[in-house]
Amino acid sequence: MIIDSHLHLLFTRKNRWEPLVEKTLHHMRSVGIDKTCLMPHPQFAGNIYPNQADMTFQAETLAEITKAHPDLFLPLLFINPSLPSEFTLELMEKHIVKGNLVGAKFHISMIADDERYEPIYAFLERHDIPLLFHSWYKTVQRTTFESTPADIARMARKHPSLRILMAHLTGAKLRGIQDIKALPNVYLDTSGSQPEDGYLERAIEELGADRVLFGSDYPIRAFSTQLARIDSVSMSQEDREKVLYRNALRFFRKGGA
Repeated sequence: MIIDSHLHLLFTRKNRWEPLVEKTLHHMRSVGIDKTCLMPHPQFAGNIYPNQADMTFQAETLAEITKAHPDLFLPLLFINPSLPSEFTLELMEKHIVKGNLVGAKFHISMIADDERYEPIYAFLERHDIPLLFHSWYKTVQRTTFESTPADIARMARKHPSLRILMAHLTGAKLRGIQDIKALPNVYLDTSGSQPEDGYLERAIEELGADRVLFGSDYPIRAFSTQLARIDSVSMSQEDREKVLYRNALRFFRKGGA
């Protein structure tokens, strides 16, 4: 079994989800991926700060996709933390706590330890909802509010019961692995750029196989090259299963780790 823990569907109001899902499922089947995380990507829709109407549209679309294709997707609600927290909490209550979405996704709209996140973090902790958070160490092309692994680590120390999947192993690199090493509530996905030798081995060595989840960042990256990242590393069958799907089954679950 293979579960992809980092996948985007680039739907918009003009770009319907149905053909995108069919294309994604075709590519999943071709490489043997059984289930995927599912996230919208407002950056590719032209707005990293979706308004209330856009966030509602994204939530409703994810719910519609998941209903149409049960047991194939693990949908995450994209959250713009600059919107009123009352609206965001109501949307999470409706679509995650009471609906078929399984978690939340934060991107590059606010640094991870900004105080405006606190009501949302408290809600996620109270309901034991998983969170995927984009992170990257960059020397060029870094956006103003793009979190680094150090930012994720500062936030995670304040919220030790919050389950966090820090995105992008190849963006975090060795420094990012060390940032989160002492934080057992922070996991790491294997996506980010193209595969580079040594990073996955080091992540497993430093964090343990229990905290590393396969992720592709499809369709920005190809399933085949991202799976090759896993296949190229020598590890026990038990650890390989943890990275490819067992950790994802534990992480993407509402109300229990």
